[in-house]
Amino acid sequence: MLQRIRRLADSWFGAVLGAAAYGAWATWANWSEGPIQALRIGGAHWCASAFLTYFGTYVMRRLFGQRSSGVAALRAVLGGLLFTYGTLLVVHTLVHTQHLLLTLAPGVVPNVLFCTGYAALLSRTQASVLQS
Repeated sequence: MLQRIRRLADSWFGAVLGAAAYGAWATWANWSEGPIQALRIGGAHWCASAFLTYFGTYVMRRLFGQRSSGVAALRAVLGGLLFTYGTLLVVHTLVHTQHLLLTLAPGVVPNVLFCTGYAALLSRTQASVLQS
C-alpha cells in the first residue's frame, strides 16, 4: 500500500492532480485583477505546483539519502520547503502576482504537511526501494 502511494507521489500524474487545486486557488485569489491576469497567474501557479511536486519529491529523496534517520527526514522536509517557496517566489515575481500573500498563504500548511508526510513515507519505504 505504501509503495503505491509513493509511486503516485513520485509520478507526473500525482503532481498534475495535486497542482490543480493550487492553480484554481491562485486564479480565484487574483480575480480582482481581471480574468486574463487571474488566469495567467492561476496557470503559472498550476504549472509551478506540478513542477514543484514532481521535482520537489526528487529533491527530497536526494536530501533524504539512503539511510533512514530523523536528521535525514528533517533535511528532506526543510529542503523541500526551501525548494518550493524559492521557486514560487521567482515564478510569481515573473508573472507580477499582485496578491502574493493571499496566493501563497493557504498553501503553507498543506505544503508543510506534504513535505512531512513524504519524508515519513521515505522513512517507511526507502529500504525496500533500495533493494529493488
